[in-house]
Amino acid sequence: MDEELQFRISSGLKDILGRDLITDDFIAIFELVKNSFDAHASKVDIEFIDINSPNGKIRIIDNGKGMNYSDLINKWLFVAYSAKKDGTEDIDYRNKIQSKTFYAGAKGIGRFSCDKLGSYLKLISTKDEDYSSTEQIEVNWSDFEQDSKEEFVDVKVKHKTLQNNPSKYTSGTILEITGLRNEPHWDADKILRLKSSLSKLINPFENNNQRVFEIEIKAEEYIQYDINEESENKKINGRVTNNILSILNEKTIKIRSQISGDGKKIKTEITNNGEWLFSVESKNKNYPLLHNVFIELFYLNRSAKNNFTRTMGIKNTEYGSIFLYKNKIRIYPYGEPAVDPFELDKRQQARIGDRLGTRELIGRIEIAGENKEFTETTSRDGGLIKNQEYYQLFEYFTFILEKLESFWLSIYKYGIDTKGYQESDDVEISIIKSILKIKKDDEELIFDYNQNIVNLLTDTQNENENALTLIKSIENIARATDNNELISKIKKVKSTLDDALVIAEIAEEEIKVKEKEIKEKETQNLFLKSVRSQDFDDLLSFMHHAGIYAQTINSYLKNISLKLSRGIEITKEDLIEIIRSISFEANKIQNISEFSTKANFRLKTEELETDMVNYISEYVQNILPSINNKTLKIFYVNNVNREVIRKFKPIEVNILLDNILVNARKAQAKKLVISMDEFDNKLLLNFEDDGIGIKPDDIRRVFEFGFTTTGGSGLGLYHIDQIVKNLRGKIEVENNKIHGVTFKIII
Repeated sequence: MDEELQFRISSGLKDILGRDLITDDFIAIFELVKNSFDAHASKVDIEFIDINSPNGKIRIIDNGKGMNYSDLINKWLFVAYSAKKDGTEDIDYRNKIQSKTFYAGAKGIGRFSCDKLGSYLKLISTKDEDYSSTEQIEVNWSDFEQDSKEEFVDVKVKHKTLQNNPSKYTSGTILEITGLRNEPHWDADKILRLKSSLSKLINPFENNNQRVFEIEIKAEEYIQYDINEESENKKINGRVTNNILSILNEKTIKIRSQISGDGKKIKTEITNNGEWLFSVESKNKNYPLLHNVFIELFYLNRSAKNNFTRTMGIKNTEYGSIFLYKNKIRIYPYGEPAVDPFELDKRQQARIGDRLGTRELIGRIEIAGENKEFTETTSRDGGLIKNQEYYQLFEYFTFILEKLESFWLSIYKYGIDTKGYQESDDVEISIIKSILKIKKDDEELIFDYNQNIVNLLTDTQNENENALTLIKSIENIARATDNNELISKIKKVKSTLDDALVIAEIAEEEIKVKEKEIKEKETQNLFLKSVRSQDFDDLLSFMHHAGIYAQTINSYLKNISLKLSRGIEITKEDLIEIIRSISFEANKIQNISEFSTKANFRLKTEELETDMVNYISEYVQNILPSINNKTLKIFYVNNVNREVIRKFKPIEVNILLDNILVNARKAQAKKLVISMDEFDNKLLLNFEDDGIGIKPDDIRRVFEFGFTTTGGSGLGLYHIDQIVKNLRGKIEVENNKIHGVTFKIII
């Protein structure tokens, strides 16, 4: 008779399932956060307590559905069992909320991440149910390491039921990890890197305000560190956010493609500089194993890269390239800097100049729904298992990348391949087919396009050196389709493009020379503070504002150049107005130049007695936008309904408003709200921005001569203060409660 035997399990299994698979501290925390996500939590707090002492703790607290005694016994302590995988995870929770169909984790080993972080675990959990109790278990992971001959099931963990729930949430779980494994130590830099990585854990390509899952870092030991740090991106404490979406929507080419839930259709669309251009829908003939898959790729030109670095505080290559998400949760290592699982850089090297690599691309692949064929490797940083579905996903990704490259090359390098058009098509569809290299025999395609697509494509921008080639390509298609209206428009654009580009280049070069001269005349702040006279102050003021007025002229010239290159008609009235505006700014610089040659540098503009409200309104609405850039939006509210007659020098009011605008831009503000009210026969001006604010210790000094927190000349706010005093008024400044600063002027 055969004897039946059974496996025995060594206590050493703990290391195999834990520290051997969870390769670093970040991945350990990611696994625990993913568990909170699967538990329907909307909020997770990651607390670092006494982190620089031997008694340091890491505490992860969520407001999820929690666990009761039965869950602890039958799920949490059941090694490698996953209720998520067998479909019973939410079977008792469906009367509360819509249950999850898909989960971030399904292997049943994420709990061993606690062992990676520390040698002791205290788990406290309260289930979201009637008459719930609060259960606690304590695990000493080193008990499993005493003797590998000891059986796993014989190692005990402590349990008790608590009288009170210590969490600030009515339900959810607390993981308190002590005996931290401090190599490397959780210093400020490491926590910042964790925060940055967590910002990419939950799909960062969606708006922060639309997320239903919030992560917050709390580390009291680093509060002082945060106070001394100006950049929000470099503060340790606070909500984990990601602003990459707003950055990528500007100055980029974006391609989005999706295979439908039933796997039968593919829809692909292209957007350029935030303007939707066209979409193409077709049957899915080539990727039968794929469904519910979405790809979004962004091409970053030089300007977009600079914008990314300026806003995010790091280069795009340090952020990562192509990320992969399954049901909104990131799969590692896709997207990590210097990690290139799709071999983009190797592919680029084969055809340098015609292909895009990790330095120019940011994007994501999103797998939704069950899609159980896409499974992570057991090692939590090994990516997806390389099966048939994976390789077909790779092919689909490469196909979409080629479409993006085709658009980029057509618009920015070689012009449009006119062989792709068909005489039976509309000119717009012919252009789309040519750009995407769609073959003539491709059938059952559904096109949708922006009615202004031709104008949008001929937008040369600053970096498109191939504008004339592009325009000629479109002209060829227009001729082939006998589109006389488009032919006429293209001719007009061609005739003005060369002159416009030359004007812009000359103007930009002259501005650079002028800015260089102004910069050379500015001295260091210590020198400014030591040399004081009213005349000298005025001279520095004139020099400072000459640069602002020169930039305004540059803005006008670029604006007219852009209109000409797009073929936008400029009326005689528009041209006269632009010339008048440029002349106005040039006269300001000329006046400053004349004053600087005299012994008395005071501004001798006549003092006017007129309606100050009307003057400020006109300047804010008509002049400020022309010296502004797209990164800052100006909002104006006028609550004064009558004339307010005051004596003032117009140029001083100009300088005041210009400096407020420049100051907001230097503070990285996205919005500036200017409001005007009247109270007790006083005019009240408020300037509120959402920038980085001012350090509390610096607020009282911001109006001092030569004092600066931005690396500038230290003149702007000083001039504002002097002008307000000349107007017999006073100015106050205070930080806003959340972001930015408010200047209040009472005249």
